[in-house]
Amino acid sequence: MSRHHDPICESSGKVRFREPKDIKRALRRADQGRSRARLNDVTSNRREIKSYNCADCNGWHLTSQQARPIRLVPVARPIAIIPGPAASAMRRMASATGFTVAAA
Repeated sequence: MSRHHDPICESSGKVRFREPKDIKRALRRADQGRSRARLNDVTSNRREIKSYNCADCNGWHLTSQQARPIRLVPVARPIAIIPGPAASAMRRMASATGFTVAAA
């Protein structure tokens, strides 16, 4: 018989939490359990560190998996912008009338 009152997700077999506030409470209990185990010099089996939204049951689950690091890739910037024929024509018309052209 299960010790918890929350339903179980059929696809993952994990406890399904309905709201993020329930997740916060469960993560706090897990953290307190780890702290209590450290104080008593025993090992703790509580490894939950974060939560995620399950697409199958539309609930929230706890996981012990670390977040994947995001790899940033530099974006190549253009060295010089070569104006097209329309920009050249606008500059010629502006110079003929005495106006100046500014780039946006």
